[in-house]
Amino acid sequence: MSAITFAAAKKLTLDRLRQVRDEMPVAERRRPRYVINFKTYSVLDLIAQVERETTIGKEYVFDQAKQMNYVVT
Repeated sequence: MSAITFAAAKKLTLDRLRQVRDEMPVAERRRPRYVINFKTYSVLDLIAQVERETTIGKEYVFDQAKQMNYVVT
């Protein structure tokens, strides 16, 4: 596993979320698609959570970094 800073992991995560958002029809962007801690989030909600660095946003960044085989330092 490679090491990555939180800022770099956040940028990668936001890039991936924005790519998913851009591939969706506009009407689908507000539909809940992700379940985190028993709460549903749309792609737009997740982008906002990550940008604001809320607890949910930080957890999502760490999870995505782990899926990409990175360790956040």
